[in-house]
Amino acid sequence: MAEEPTGRQELDELIAGAAALGTLADNEEVFRAAVDAFRAQDGESMASLLARHGLTERCEVICRWLRSKETVLLCLELVGPPDEQVSRDALGFARLVAKIAADEELVELLASAVTDRSREAWDELVRQTDAAPFRHELCHWASAVYYRLVCEVVCNPQPTVERPRLVDELTAAGNAVGSLAANEELFAEAEKAVVADRCLGLQDVLERATLGPWCRLVCEWFCSWRCFLRCIELCREFPLPVVESPIAEMLGFARTTAALPQAGLERLAAAALRGDAEAVGDLAKEFGYERYCLQFCHWVCLLRCTRFCFCVCPPRSLGVFTKIGGLHYATDVHSAPGNTGLTIADARAFYSTLRLNGGLSLVDGAPLIEYRFETVNTNADGSTLADGTPILPTSWQPVVPAQIAPTEIGEFVRPRPWPLLQEEVRVVVNGTAAGDFNITPSADGWIKVPPMIPVPPMVPVPDPNWRFYPGDALIRFMTTTLPGTASVDETGVVAGASANAPLMTDIHYGVRMRLRNQGTSGSGADAGTCSHIAINNTVYNNVSHHPYWPGGLFGASNELAVSDIGVEELRLNPCSTLSDSLTVKFTAAHSHLGAVTAELQGPGGPFAFALAPDLGSTAGENLYGDAVPTGGWSFDSLAPCAYLLSLSVEVLLTTGDSVPYPPLTDYIAFCKK
Repeated sequence: MAEEPTGRQELDELIAGAAALGTLADNEEVFRAAVDAFRAQDGESMASLLARHGLTERCEVICRWLRSKETVLLCLELVGPPDEQVSRDALGFARLVAKIAADEELVELLASAVTDRSREAWDELVRQTDAAPFRHELCHWASAVYYRLVCEVVCNPQPTVERPRLVDELTAAGNAVGSLAANEELFAEAEKAVVADRCLGLQDVLERATLGPWCRLVCEWFCSWRCFLRCIELCREFPLPVVESPIAEMLGFARTTAALPQAGLERLAAAALRGDAEAVGDLAKEFGYERYCLQFCHWVCLLRCTRFCFCVCPPRSLGVFTKIGGLHYATDVHSAPGNTGLTIADARAFYSTLRLNGGLSLVDGAPLIEYRFETVNTNADGSTLADGTPILPTSWQPVVPAQIAPTEIGEFVRPRPWPLLQEEVRVVVNGTAAGDFNITPSADGWIKVPPMIPVPPMVPVPDPNWRFYPGDALIRFMTTTLPGTASVDETGVVAGASANAPLMTDIHYGVRMRLRNQGTSGSGADAGTCSHIAINNTVYNNVSHHPYWPGGLFGASNELAVSDIGVEELRLNPCSTLSDSLTVKFTAAHSHLGAVTAELQGPGGPFAFALAPDLGSTAGENLYGDAVPTGGWSFDSLAPCAYLLSLSVEVLLTTGDSVPYPPLTDYIAFCKK
């Protein structure tokens, strides 16, 4: 069990940080270069600079100081000085961040305000959300998240580490905080634990709320809120003056702090940690430190938060589901209840095999984890009730092995001397290939994640240099296995006639990931829930492709859509040569039709058509009728020759990674005298 923070570790880091910052601040040019590297998220430059000054091991210490400083200065720039009276309504603040996280436009505004230092984006966000009562708390939280992500890049030993998306982090955190706020009793317990600095109390609440995978995000949110309030209380008599040059302000703070005697620094920090406003005020005056009181408090509070959240959320291996293919279901899909379940950008339904992905984060020595996916049938609007009658099944059902296509979830890698470079063993869920490490899910869908440092028979030989490197794929889900997939019999339908019903054949499902420690039972904790997507795997059978043309296709089945083009003159007189007229008929049908085009290839072409749907057709899913020459040409203007007529039908479906391509195409040839 983790131990409650005592304060000694914070004091030790404070002293180390003051010394490191003093080294950088000795040379203004060096100090400015460090700030520039931080703001540019340039880990390579930061590593080089720190190495030259013997501070490589102090990167995280320095970065935490920069985080706290930038948060205070950025929020002063965006929001202005804190008010005399600030809101203490944590539940109201939680509901605000949940509202923002649930709206793609709002979370983008918040992220832009912080990353771009945009006062315009900030003011628009406040206007749209009525966030004025919590504007300071909101800015401090979003900035704390952003600068924590910056430090993860700047102090990462891998120079090519991908920069994380602030939008994703704010969305995940806001959703988790909103989930806790939905239970007012549990939220009140969590708030009391935070105010009392009881990390084990908060840990217990978050476990009962099944928020384990989001523990650090929720703790960070509470800590940010608590630090803002505490520092206002402690430094109220020393309001932060207008800052004309943020970097000059940072340099002055670094130099002044480095000049304080160690004993004085410890006394001031200890007073801040125990919340003694009188002692903080007296010591600030004694050391001539009034200007930096608020900034110092936020630095100390961040150090306490780091230890506090480590206690609340001890290291554990995690997994999270965030995407379907390359699409973030929270921001790229109308996935919330009450919406369509289609993609936002181009109104596509999902089909075929979907790569459900996000990531696995493993901690060596932490309990091994396992995960599974589950689905639930919903209505077309994402709800799970119809006229008060439950849809069956109403409970979440596991995705079982028969529904999972082979999925590479990562690799075991061992560095080797040149020329081998490294050995690799693929880790594949539901795989069968020799040479891979194949994981067979349990009968009820649980997938055991291997340890970070594998042992035989996972790898060919025992060697501590082997490492498991997870990818982003978690499973490849075969949606064709879901109940409700439709087939439509098109027997008797010819070009120019209506396709057979039914056409609107989407099925609707929620998809979620569950996570638990290996060896435990129960349903596990939420690791990402997509409330609703529209799925369409409809196949069209017995589609007649110009049956009046001997040798043509008859009764084609398992087609993605109806795509049928014909020539009326050939239907009446098969295999004849056209001499007097050309009457083109077409039928195109699918629940999600995209572009439908007809074209004639031949001398002088290609020639275009305008599609004139029959009055009985339903735009968007069932088009049929005549294709009329357009663009100034006519049958009489065609030279005697052979021609190829085609109909191209685009279907608005996606796997999240790809769309059906090329479009479904039907052809017929004829000759003109």
